[in-house]
Amino acid sequence: MSIKKGGAVLITFLIIVSLIFSGCSKASNTASNNKTASTQYSDTPKYNKDRSFRDISSWPKPPLYQGNPFAAGGVGWQAYSTCFEGLFENIAVSGTIYNRLAKSVENKGNETIIKLQPNVKWNDGKPFTSKDVWAYYMINNGAAVMKFLTDIETPDDNTIVFKWAEPAPNDRLKIALLAQDMQGTVQYEYYKKYVDRAAELLKNGKPTNDPAKKGAFGKEYDQKTNDELNKNWQEFTKAGPKLPLGTGPFMVKSVTASDMILVKNPYYWRAKNVKFDKIILKQVDQAGAWAMLKAGQLDRFDGTPNKDILENMLNTNKDLAHYMTLDNASAGFVFNIQKPPFNDVKFRRALMYVFDKQKIKDVGNYYGTTTEYSTIGMPFSYSKEWVTQDIMDKMTKFTYDPAKAEELLKQDGWTKGSDGIWRDKNGKQYNFVIATDSTAFQFVNPSEVAAEQLTKFGFPTKLMAVDPSMFYTNAQYPNNKYDMSSSWIENSWGLYSPYGALSGFYWGFASSAGNFPRYKTGPKAGQLNMVLPGPDGQPVDIDKTLKEMLFMSDEDQKKVGSVLAWIANENAFGLPYYQNVSGFWLNIKRIKGYPLPDLVKKYNRNVPLQTDPENVKILDDHWYLWVGQGKQFSDGTYAPN
Repeated sequence: MSIKKGGAVLITFLIIVSLIFSGCSKASNTASNNKTASTQYSDTPKYNKDRSFRDISSWPKPPLYQGNPFAAGGVGWQAYSTCFEGLFENIAVSGTIYNRLAKSVENKGNETIIKLQPNVKWNDGKPFTSKDVWAYYMINNGAAVMKFLTDIETPDDNTIVFKWAEPAPNDRLKIALLAQDMQGTVQYEYYKKYVDRAAELLKNGKPTNDPAKKGAFGKEYDQKTNDELNKNWQEFTKAGPKLPLGTGPFMVKSVTASDMILVKNPYYWRAKNVKFDKIILKQVDQAGAWAMLKAGQLDRFDGTPNKDILENMLNTNKDLAHYMTLDNASAGFVFNIQKPPFNDVKFRRALMYVFDKQKIKDVGNYYGTTTEYSTIGMPFSYSKEWVTQDIMDKMTKFTYDPAKAEELLKQDGWTKGSDGIWRDKNGKQYNFVIATDSTAFQFVNPSEVAAEQLTKFGFPTKLMAVDPSMFYTNAQYPNNKYDMSSSWIENSWGLYSPYGALSGFYWGFASSAGNFPRYKTGPKAGQLNMVLPGPDGQPVDIDKTLKEMLFMSDEDQKKVGSVLAWIANENAFGLPYYQNVSGFWLNIKRIKGYPLPDLVKKYNRNVPLQTDPENVKILDDHWYLWVGQGKQFSDGTYAPN
């Protein structure tokens, strides 16, 4: 039985978080003179006289606002990102990890030993110690990493030791698991009452070999203990200070319903790097935000509008630069594979040739990228790193080919009447529905085009745009009310690894909305029950394979993950419309340190998707400014111009 863990209700457009890893090194300025504009900073800015950085955000309006980041509504995303810190900075889209509060990391047998940065203080002046890291995990006892640990030790104020159960994840994934958490959010001295209570309750755990029952420290907890832990958690979330108590470069000075002002933390351990005096945040709707950006009232903004609006924005305000970035998520739909006729894999494969993905993509994300494949369990760009070439060569390419679709359907017993409508071998006609979240244009518009293409081909199909409060419940297991359900169907939001992406696919929305077979009764009730042939024809138990992957080497994960990707494609579980291309804006008149200045000039301030790995990494770091805990403030990359 899992223990409840409150999540910091602090999410950007995707994330969550999903926070990831590809290497572990000290945080550093990744930019060089030709990659970042003007890294030599003057003490007297020419344009940004008040040394401010301006963005939009959202937060609970006073008097509901409080400083506990785990309270309902959080503290505001940018405030969370710059008032608090974790042991690591996570750049989710690329899987890069930098050290933050961790000065050094050593994996030694079943122990991960982390030395903390010296002289770190909370913004109330009290020292940050290993006890605070321990406190974070006692109160956040449902953190993903906790079920893989047997203990957390604090031999001295500057050392934290994580002890791993056997079998343990590989060393890279150990750090990746720790990197999902923001450990500098729970000051032990302030929250001592709740932390100590949680630690005492966790002693009630009993050993278990059942993965489904493992909670903190790999133990099972009875209902009474879980109830008491949950009660303690709820009390903890209401016990916060008036303003955020953290170790980050900024601290909240004032909050109103429309404005939040953050100022430099005088106790910050890297204070000399922080060049801005304040961050000014506005709480406005999206229309207001775009208007502020256009008027030069924001220094940064996330999002890439359609082509006409983007070009108009750049032509109107010559101080803006826009950077395109490839997202770690693909929009599309999954079939309800247990509902006829979608329970026939031959039928699903035939339909793959019906769709003109380019036309579908253009109405959802003009700048997005498409593939020649069906679902592969991950955004296609990640296949270059996570799928072996020999397996890719064996995958079927489902290019737009209506004649091919017609040929395959006829081979499967379908006939097309004089009315242009297809009938199955029993003469039955069908009317299909593609359902999606009514508030998400990136799903609604392409789903409508996909429905039109199916209808034109001979399968009458309608779009059903459903309020999100109902759509996700209706679409997913055990309701599965729709023929096709559209959302983000492939992503890499979890651990940056084949396991992270594929587990998200086979255990997440795609699996649930796709109505993938599950055990109905017994100890495995609700768990995936899919055994399908792999590329070599041998049966693959998908659930069992996924559970083993986390403990494999990176090389073996790639081999096994390639098989699961092949299975997803060959079974045509759904249709990816496009891999999302997003972006971000910077006011380059007011900010020094903006990335790729040569390309900003070359492309007239609209930097396209990059293919050079170094440029991609630099842009990902800047795009994920807030996910990366205000990295460019902390390491001194950004400064007022």
